[in-house]
Amino acid sequence: MADPPRILVLFGGVALFGAERGNIEALVALKRQGAEVLFLLSDERWNTIIPLALEERGFAWRKVPYLCIGKGLTWYKLLWGNARRLVQANIAFLRAVRDFKPTHIHVNSQFFVANFLLGLTLLRRPLVFRAGDEPTTHNWFWRAAWRYVVHRTDRFVANSSFVAKSLAANGVPEHRIEVIYNKPPERMKMAKEDQTAWAPFAGRLIAYVGQIAEHKGPHLLIEAFKHVAGEFPDVRLALAGRISDWAGDAWARDLRSRTLADPPLANRVEFLGVIEDVPCFLAQSAFVVVPSLFADPSPNVIVEAKAAGRAVIGFPRGGIPELIQHGVDGLVCDSADAVALVRALRAYLTFPDQAMAAGEASRLSLAHLRVHEFAERWAHVYQVASEEYGMRRARAMPPKNRRPRGRSIFSDRGSTRSSK
Repeated sequence: MADPPRILVLFGGVALFGAERGNIEALVALKRQGAEVLFLLSDERWNTIIPLALEERGFAWRKVPYLCIGKGLTWYKLLWGNARRLVQANIAFLRAVRDFKPTHIHVNSQFFVANFLLGLTLLRRPLVFRAGDEPTTHNWFWRAAWRYVVHRTDRFVANSSFVAKSLAANGVPEHRIEVIYNKPPERMKMAKEDQTAWAPFAGRLIAYVGQIAEHKGPHLLIEAFKHVAGEFPDVRLALAGRISDWAGDAWARDLRSRTLADPPLANRVEFLGVIEDVPCFLAQSAFVVVPSLFADPSPNVIVEAKAAGRAVIGFPRGGIPELIQHGVDGLVCDSADAVALVRALRAYLTFPDQAMAAGEASRLSLAHLRVHEFAERWAHVYQVASEEYGMRRARAMPPKNRRPRGRSIFSDRGSTRSSK
């Protein structure tokens, strides 16, 4: 019988967004089946929430350098600073390999692959790439990084058919792609001072959970709500999502200021900030709205709403239409604009029984996404990655050096020494 995998995770994000939650849930499922996991996190000093989230789930982690490519950096920082960090990152990677002796590498970003390019080239282990978005190919650097990802990866996991089609269109053989939809994430148990306190709502509530950012469309939801608020005086809108003092949240702060200064909305719209008791919040709502303006691949809040038994209204973007059965467990708007959203809001607010029935169907529709098989399917991905890696290695070796067929890479622990 094959030994459980030892998974080294390249995890350079510094915020706990949907992509990070989705990967953590996959690795939690593997850990509960016996896998040992080590995360390599960004050493940025403000990277504090990710370590807390991992510790809460019982994961081990190390901080290592990741490249800096943010806006506003000088050429000196981009070239010389990153060259130095690239060397440091790969040394740290190989040290982690030496100490942890992984059987597999798990990654969810081509940027993280580029960060450890040398180490990944030297290390002969299966690589699993969880694709939570479309490949980035807008310039030569990202195209080159993506070509290496396709070459180096043994198994791709897409979080929607939309992403799977994009992977295939960007050079990934279809037989190396599997679609595993997100499961409702387990939220952190945050300290009271780190999240917004909120009380139960009176009347009917329209819920939004996600980033308060322009590409997520909360401003269109507020605009649409303003058009229907006068018709339904018992209805309120609550938006849950971080609004901080950071420069990157200036748009969100401006949206909040303008909304709360608008008399028709001031007492009807509430910005809750960060909340982790999302299931309780959604359970209080009449329905949930996901007005993403970009090609949102697979928003976690949709499966969370399904688990809470709430209907979802969404825009026809990315993977959203495949997560909502229009007219059964929610509504997919005709277009991604406030006019279409007004029609959808009015439909559920005028006929609340339809929203309630769609909510009941929404809970049942989780079965269509095979969420109940989430752990088993991820275990299968890692077994298949081992098999495909073994076959690729066998084809690349001279005949006299090939290993006997049927031998499992999981139990080939001695070979880890060759990667030092």
